[in-house]
Amino acid sequence: MDVPTFRGVLRTLLKRYRPRNWAEGLDPFEALASIIVSQNSTDLVTERVMAHLAATGPVTAMRMAGMRSLALVRILRPAGLARQKVPRIKQIARFLVDAHGGTMDAFLRAPPPRAREMLLGLPGVGPKTADVWLSLVAGRDTMPMDTHIARLARRWHLSTAPDYERINAELRRYVPPKQRRDGHLALIYFGREICQAQRPRCEVCPVYAACDADEKRPRPASKG
Repeated sequence: MDVPTFRGVLRTLLKRYRPRNWAEGLDPFEALASIIVSQNSTDLVTERVMAHLAATGPVTAMRMAGMRSLALVRILRPAGLARQKVPRIKQIARFLVDAHGGTMDAFLRAPPPRAREMLLGLPGVGPKTADVWLSLVAGRDTMPMDTHIARLARRWHLSTAPDYERINAELRRYVPPKQRRDGHLALIYFGREICQAQRPRCEVCPVYAACDADEKRPRPASKG
């Protein structure tokens, strides 16, 4: 798929899904914790779990650093891997309290490359988590990528790179800077709903005509 075709596809998906920035208005630490909780979970479960956590008090680094691990595990358990996620969240909270007064202001102020480096230095924070936070919370020009977007990049022949950083760099040629925040969300929704891993739902695909995927299946002939 060439650049003009892809950008037409992206416009269609943006109109279909109309992504919203779910992190808007959240405490920066709460948004980071939510991104970590969302790993290997669904959006609906993550939203419910984080709402439950927020109902117990402010989701700040200061409070999470002092919260009992077992209590936090109980709340986060529905999102899966709570015993792995809770230590990461608490370690990050303690670091922010000790090194930054419990805030992420230094991360928000830092130039993008430095802010990304700082995020990657936090326990359990990888490139995707860092890029999502920088995009949704700090408003920086990043192109977050998950397994759905990587799958689309391969299917549409946008990239053959095997690793996150190289696929990410190649995707930047296709996605205009002003569309990268909402574009990454729209592509994720499309990958979950339509262009799934095992059986793409080609019969209801809104961008079927533009698709050049090897896995593309013929649509059933219309009756009548």
